[in-house]
Amino acid sequence: MADDGHPVQIVRINEQIEEGPDRYELDVEAMREIFDRDDVRDRPICVLTVAGAMRQGKSFLLNFVLRYLKSADKENWIESEEMLSGFEFRGGSARETTGIYMWSQLFPTKTDKGEKAYIAIMDTQGCFDHEALMRDNSLIFGLSLLMSSVTIYNLFRQIKEDDLHHLAFFSEFGKLAYSGSNSHYTPFQKLLFLVRDWEWVDERPYGLDGGKSYVSVVLDSKSNKETKELRERMPTLFEDITCCLMPEPGKKVTKTKHFQGTVDDIEPDFLRELKALLPSLLGPKKMSAKTIDGSRVKGKEFVDDFSVYFKNFKENDSIQAQTLVQSMIENGQRKSLETSLATYVRSMDALLASDTYIEEDQLAEISKTYYNSAIELHASSKTMGGAEAQERYQGLLKDALDQELEKYKARNLKNKETKEKLNQAEKLRAEEEEAKVQAQREAVEAQMRQQQAEEQRLEEEKARIQAEQEAIEANMKQQEVEKCRIEEERLRMEAEQEKLLLQGKLDEAAKQALEDQRKRIELERDMAEANAQREASERARIEQEKKALEVERQANKQNTALLQAQLEELQEQNKLLRQRPAGCCIM
Repeated sequence: MADDGHPVQIVRINEQIEEGPDRYELDVEAMREIFDRDDVRDRPICVLTVAGAMRQGKSFLLNFVLRYLKSADKENWIESEEMLSGFEFRGGSARETTGIYMWSQLFPTKTDKGEKAYIAIMDTQGCFDHEALMRDNSLIFGLSLLMSSVTIYNLFRQIKEDDLHHLAFFSEFGKLAYSGSNSHYTPFQKLLFLVRDWEWVDERPYGLDGGKSYVSVVLDSKSNKETKELRERMPTLFEDITCCLMPEPGKKVTKTKHFQGTVDDIEPDFLRELKALLPSLLGPKKMSAKTIDGSRVKGKEFVDDFSVYFKNFKENDSIQAQTLVQSMIENGQRKSLETSLATYVRSMDALLASDTYIEEDQLAEISKTYYNSAIELHASSKTMGGAEAQERYQGLLKDALDQELEKYKARNLKNKETKEKLNQAEKLRAEEEEAKVQAQREAVEAQMRQQQAEEQRLEEEKARIQAEQEAIEANMKQQEVEKCRIEEERLRMEAEQEKLLLQGKLDEAAKQALEDQRKRIELERDMAEANAQREASERARIEQEKKALEVERQANKQNTALLQAQLEELQEQNKLLRQRPAGCCIM
């Protein structure tokens, strides 16, 4: 089963120690487990706290707050049949809570500005009871008021003069804190007087409307001179002051120790008013993020700010307004200093990112700009403490900036050394690469020379074959002429023989001479035929050689083209290597 949240004690009061700083303990690690999670640390925090006298139902009220925040059905959340649970409570006169508790679960919401944020719930020790020391009351009430977006001041039946006296301390705080300060923000945010068991419903109705009318009368009252200054100062202490009048929750809740949180035991009027009140406080875009001097407090910052205030409360023998003022001044100025310093550091980190080296005079000039911007940012911050505190922290900021500058100077020199080493290595690598490319180019050029020589040989071979072919062609033409001559000679002889035969003048010797001549002509013709065949065969051979030579020439031409492209590529690489500056790595 998933953890539905549980109370976590963050401030503990050791009842065994009567006084001194050891009486109070802050569990920072427990707070970090709640506020320093990945999904929370950078989100604004809205904090609701219930404060007031003991046994007035603060934890009881907070458990209804938890029920509303946990409920998926925001219309019928209060009618749940589940037992009321969360922070411990019970009827009776003995107090239940000691110190300050946070609920372990945070609730996602959107602030009145529309930002994604988380709601935190804080429960306090029952203040102003006979068991609590005044110092305990001041510490608990002070921390809860300082660190809350909404403080519900839980009161019984009416707002009494004593109740306002408890705020007098913080009136003095406001007077001291913002006297001479350049901050235009109020020290506290929303204060809701929650008046339980309101009896005069005929005069003013239950709820926020009746409460608004009632609190305006209370704060305008001139009957008590002691609280006159407080009444006049209250609107300057809080961003918003309102009031809600609530009926009695019922006898089973207030008069018995055995109330177990059954909603059926609670009066319907109380449930009705509570059902109207909580959505107006906790609904979407209803709550404000916790702010200090106008700056939103995020999860991780909440832990740091709480720790600073707690430390100041704890270490002072008596918690005076001046103590609290000084605590807020120191915290506000510290945050302003850290913000200004962080701005300078971010700018310088970006400047020297990726091991960049910048010439020293240029670094000094740029750093001076960032330095002045950080000083101006701090000077323009609306923080408490006036000119004296501002000047003191500005001096601390300048010291911190000077220290950071020295670090960045050293870092820049280290970057330079690193870059020089890298440049030297790059130079050697480039030289090796250039030599490699040069060797490849020479090899390709040698191959090209071989190809050119081969091409020359092929051209010569082509010329030889061409000459041989032409000689064969000439011989063949001569053979044809000779054949024609022989044929004409044969025909002439046959004609002459026939003529002699007709004349009867051909004797045996003449016949024999003619026959010999015919045979000679036949032989010459046969030889001419043989020569023609031989020349034709030689011609065919020459043609084959020409074709083979042409194939070889084409292959050689392709190889030459490939080598030429390879050579051009190597020449381009060599050109780029020669053009690369020696200090190319230093920026």
